[in-house]
Amino acid sequence: MVTTPDEVYKLIATHTTDLVCLHDYENTIRFASDSAETVLGYPALQLVGKKLTDFLTENFVNEMDFPTLMRFFDRPGGRIRYEVRHGDGSLRWLESTFTNLENTRYKEYRFLSTSRDITESVQLTDDLMQALSAEQELSKLKTNLYSVASHEFKTPLAVIQANIEMLKVKQTKKLVNEGLSTMEEEIDRLNTMIGDMLELKKMTSGQRTFNPAELDLEQVVTEVINSLQSKPKQSRRFQFQQRGAPFKVEADYSLLRYILSNLIANADKFSPPDKTVDINLYYEADQVCLEVTDYGIGIPEEEQPAIFQSFYRAKNAGHISGTGVGLAIVAEFVKLHAGKINVTSTPGEGSTFTVKLPKQISI
Repeated sequence: MVTTPDEVYKLIATHTTDLVCLHDYENTIRFASDSAETVLGYPALQLVGKKLTDFLTENFVNEMDFPTLMRFFDRPGGRIRYEVRHGDGSLRWLESTFTNLENTRYKEYRFLSTSRDITESVQLTDDLMQALSAEQELSKLKTNLYSVASHEFKTPLAVIQANIEMLKVKQTKKLVNEGLSTMEEEIDRLNTMIGDMLELKKMTSGQRTFNPAELDLEQVVTEVINSLQSKPKQSRRFQFQQRGAPFKVEADYSLLRYILSNLIANADKFSPPDKTVDINLYYEADQVCLEVTDYGIGIPEEEQPAIFQSFYRAKNAGHISGTGVGLAIVAEFVKLHAGKINVTSTPGEGSTFTVKLPKQISI
């Protein structure tokens, strides 16, 4: 049976799961409990003569203000959380609590530290914060979605309703043709916006599939241009040129079609009626470069870095319909193809969107 206080203290120090250390006035460890092997990965005797700061990771030291960090250990109070390199090479997080011993009978010791491994707790906290951030982003996304839907969908519906009411009152051949043409345009706008919303839903819910195959990019561009030119009242001139020796690219047809349709339709939408939309396709050694240029309102320089964010619309685009999600989806689709997209623009002169796609996708 344990009878003396010293034996009790020894029993506690030997079997505690926390690392218990006694430090002198230079913060050097003079005693370490056997749990040192579990907490830090070294036998207790190897800790004697060292300091807790000797085990700090380089990244942790670089991220902190080192003089301030040292003051925490020089005159500790309360708890300190810090990252160390364990004896097995792994990175661990410790939390140490310090007790001042200066006013005790043990004059050779300055303080006692008790340290425990909190790595799992830190990781759980990080995971929780990431989940919370993702949830906040999703909530923001939903709020923006409802706001855009309620505003942008009302306009074409109101135009359609107005034309229906007009045709109820009078139905001359001219009015019927004009009314039907207008309603077709507004329905097309609605379909485009609904398509954007559905693509956004697939992306945010992880339902978007990716099925690359060898495609003729020139053919897909031509399909998109023909589709736009077949719309009612379309008089825009699309100037398409390609340079270099053509080759097929590895791409997902539906995603590639969306990328091209959005960029070319945007150029059409933001250009004056008398201006052309230039589409240039360059075949290079191991990639293709597609440029879509309009001569419209342009994008202010300070807003260009944000143009590929969901629901972001430049301030000078307020009078032109749109949801602000199309370019964000385009950017994600380009990324799926291991490609790059950027924009150069001058307000009042126009914009050029450049997409670079590799000939083959390396996954």
